[in-house]
Amino acid sequence: MTDWTDVLHALTSPTDISLRGTIRETPSEPQRNPTTFKTAGHRLMFVRAVDDCTVWLRGASTRVEYDGRPVFVTDGTTAWDFTPDPERPLIGPVNRVLYFGKNQFLIRRRTAAEWAGTDFTSPAGPIDEVRFLERDCWTVELAPPPGKPHPMRVWVDIETGRILGHQIDLLEIGARYVDVTVGEPLDDGLFTWTGPTQTHEERQRDLQRRGDEVRRQQAEWFAASVTGTPVVARVAVDFTPTTVPFRDDETGAFDGHNDHTMLARSPRSVDGSWAPRWGPLHYVWSTPEWDWAAAMMECDIDDDTVRTLQSILHPDASVDRQRRIDPPRRGRVD
Repeated sequence: MTDWTDVLHALTSPTDISLRGTIRETPSEPQRNPTTFKTAGHRLMFVRAVDDCTVWLRGASTRVEYDGRPVFVTDGTTAWDFTPDPERPLIGPVNRVLYFGKNQFLIRRRTAAEWAGTDFTSPAGPIDEVRFLERDCWTVELAPPPGKPHPMRVWVDIETGRILGHQIDLLEIGARYVDVTVGEPLDDGLFTWTGPTQTHEERQRDLQRRGDEVRRQQAEWFAASVTGTPVVARVAVDFTPTTVPFRDDETGAFDGHNDHTMLARSPRSVDGSWAPRWGPLHYVWSTPEWDWAAAMMECDIDDDTVRTLQSILHPDASVDRQRRIDPPRRGRVD
């Protein structure tokens, strides 16, 4: 009888034996469930190999195509993501590539550390040797992790240690290669891209430029077709707090807010340095008795709004030391 340690050794031992095949889900779904690659540089991006994709594997090199077009290529050092722009793929280091999706292990090997976990990593029954896809394979049910009710069967190619299929037998749900060719010579050009590329940063700058141009054109249309005069209207804003998490009965100080605004006060400071630690742009000002602060969450508070607040909160009190505070790195981004 085959020992699990032999299977595990094959699963975790890299090999340069090539494999080519097409992945297909069972049952076939109208909306293909993708095997997803996620590569990260300074920003994150997604590369998808959808159901019915064709895969070439050789060592750490991988090529995934759909409808005859590449969606993901790596030579083991550099990765190319063709999803955003098939003619100018994103380029990044392979050590920043993460794989997602229930079919990912048909494409990449799980590491020894992953096999030391609990997510379908230990046998739940005997290991059998069978013919699968005209290949000599081991097949075994893997025990489910806590919270998942059913074991998952896998078929492992004995020669390459690659998983050729997986299925939850009780539900007849899984995925497998529908054709496999092992050991054929593969040209190195399959796993590289020599055409134009773009980095994450270049793509973000390009998207920003395109967005700016679209907004400029739309603004010009509005100015020419509707009005070139700024359309500014005053609206009523309720500053009445619905929550007052900080309040001091002795001094009368408080810090409160509702869903749209913030309001606070504290006994007048000697040097006028008091200010709440708020994220949005806010105003602070003083009366003979109090230091006050107010802010709006969805938009910036302005001078006219502050004057209206002052006339309501302390209509007869003089105002001094008024400041406009715009915190760095505030949460709202224009």
